[in-house]
Amino acid sequence: MSVYVDQLVPHPPPADVATRRAGARHGHRWCHLLCDPGGEAELHAFAARVGLKREWFQAPPAASKPHYDLTPPRRTAALEAGAVELDRAGLCAFFARWRAARP
Repeated sequence: MSVYVDQLVPHPPPADVATRRAGARHGHRWCHLLCDPGGEAELHAFAARVGLKREWFQAPPAASKPHYDLTPPRRTAALEAGAVELDRAGLCAFFARWRAARP
């Protein structure tokens, strides 16, 4: 199984400017660290290797797919550690695999 990183996407800052978010330090841009269906154990191990805390994991139903959010420096670290970079077409194929794996 592989661990994937999608493209950085800008997200609008929160309406409450007093709210602190890691994304604010990076221009409110982040992406996702993702895994193939059934690959959550590998995802957690990989995330730990690049310095992500387990409590940062986002799992369904709160998220559409199990993932960690990454700021630009964490994305770089994930790619250097061997994550597979997904462009838009790759991300679409990734989601198709998830849909096909549903019972």
